[in-house]
Amino acid sequence: MIWVKRIGWVLASLILVLLPFTLEFMRFGGQFTALPTATPGPCSRIALTASAEDIQIDRSRGVAYLSALDRRGLVEGNNVQGDILQLDLNDGSATPVSALAARPSDFRPHGMSLYRMGDGMQRLFVISHPAGGGHSIEIFEQVGGGPFQPVASIRHPLLLSPNAIVAVGPEQFYVANDKGATNALQRVSEFGLRRGMSKLVYFDGQDMRIVADGLKSAVGLGISPDGLRLYAAETLGKRLAVYRRNAGTGELVFDKHVPIAGSPDNVNVDAEGEVWVAVHARLLDLVRNFGDAGHASPTQIVRYVETDKRPLQTVYAQDGREISAGSVGAVSNGTLLIGSITDRTVLRCRLP
Repeated sequence: MIWVKRIGWVLASLILVLLPFTLEFMRFGGQFTALPTATPGPCSRIALTASAEDIQIDRSRGVAYLSALDRRGLVEGNNVQGDILQLDLNDGSATPVSALAARPSDFRPHGMSLYRMGDGMQRLFVISHPAGGGHSIEIFEQVGGGPFQPVASIRHPLLLSPNAIVAVGPEQFYVANDKGATNALQRVSEFGLRRGMSKLVYFDGQDMRIVADGLKSAVGLGISPDGLRLYAAETLGKRLAVYRRNAGTGELVFDKHVPIAGSPDNVNVDAEGEVWVAVHARLLDLVRNFGDAGHASPTQIVRYVETDKRPLQTVYAQDGREISAGSVGAVSNGTLLIGSITDRTVLRCRLP
């Protein structure tokens, strides 16, 4: 029949149009690239009741803080609430416990940053995505090594899609918005054509402003120990953007791009200034992992040394069976902690 033939032609045309885009997404996402394999040393798994998408370490006390949320349950539409957990790295048998004296209403933590003030007190800055809509930066303060108390909640229109945060003062911080599109056409351009529309914003304690734009999905932020260099991971750019920072004004000046063989996620800078980046080697596996816990997504952690002329060093790389969808690598005192977007596990590895 004529209508059957017409439908056939339409389907054939759609396949011809979509096939190149599908193949290009698979190529860009690393589906045709061999996976690297690397293990730094003996690793052990620490079971959690939720996944730890981001990790911050208080190196002076040997305590790790985990951004804990049942993100798989969130994707499934469950009404989940999150927490910030703390793990004592000085005790090999310690289990994570809550680090908060009280949780904000409808708390769903994402990226976070730990900042030590001049008087020794610490503040924890956490991105939250409440179910009611919008986004907030929740600020907690710790006194005398006890639990963190909520002290402020900041909302702003420039928090369009906050993913990562790095604090540079008791009230000052940078935030990476992982997308900048505001309509359907822009979303196609941003994600389908990988057009850079992501922005970095800076809060000076009073107001927020854009300090860098044109990034290709900025999802990770880190800052050098001296506070003069800021690193932004661009997951759709497969690169690390490096900026020179004016500590007085907060302004950023672009310095260079560092290519990465994969799609980077969270950034963590250690006490020596070495930059640790979690990398998703295969994006299609990552997407499938959200809907199917049995489909593992590879985990890779790379190290970048600013003064080193060698390429980035792969420190950890596995197919995802040990820990799937690894999103952060944080280092302190010879220990590498790896957290995941979806896996209810933290991997603790001893570095050589």
